Amino acid sequence: VIATAVEHGYISERVPVPRMQVKGVKSQPRAAFTESEIAQLRNYMATWVEGSSKANKSTESDMRLLLCDYIEMLLLTGMRHGTEALGVRWKDVCWHTQGGKRYLRIWVNGKTGGRWLIAKHAALAVLERLHARHAALNSQTLETTLQNEGVEKSAAKANKAANHLVFTFSNGYQPTSLNGAFKRLMRDSGLLQDANAQNRTLYSLRHTYATLELLRASTDIHTLAKQMGNSAAVIE
Repeated sequence: VIATAVEHGYISERVPVPRMQVKGVKSQPRAAFTESEIAQLRNYMATWVEGSSKANKSTESDMRLLLCDYIEMLLLTGMRHGTEALGVRWKDVCWHTQGGKRYLRIWVNGKTGGRWLIAKHAALAVLERLHARHAALNSQTLETTLQNEGVEKSAAKANKAANHLVFTFSNGYQPTSLNGAFKRLMRDSGLLQDANAQNRTLYSLRHTYATLELLRASTDIHTLAKQMGNSAAVIE
């Protein structure tokens, strides 16, 4: 910009140009959860959901049920909170068979484009709960809703129920944000801050997934980077 201004005579080349600092502040990893804190959170969520049911507040009950399953899916997949996770539809979830074993594959599309990721086996129980609560899916089983890899496109298109979003209330409504509910859950559970006094957010669940995968030595960095849609450098 300065060179162009000098070239066109807008400013004199003898005018001193201030030098800008290009060194930014090094980013800090998001506050994550330890394995014991995750166990504590899961125990608390069970009573937290029951509390809303006893209060007979349907919207609050729906929010808590949805949030708890949403949290579990983020912990079991490492997908990004927000556009990536909230955009998943039932048609994006399918069975993938390899080596005689079936795996749950989920297609996500967000910050770094689209990709397939593999969910932990425990994610099936979460999907069963979400499916059972969705009124529009009551006429079919979860197996019918989920697509099998290689299914005919015409058959998949005909399954209109599969076009519904996964993370919704029982009536199919998807709240615009889960951040406020998550913050209340963190406050009520006593897990709002980590050991360094950093506030936890829904993005902390993604960081927790990556950290625990590496600590358990069950996934190498490059495979994890592909799963999470990041570079190996970011994972490191």
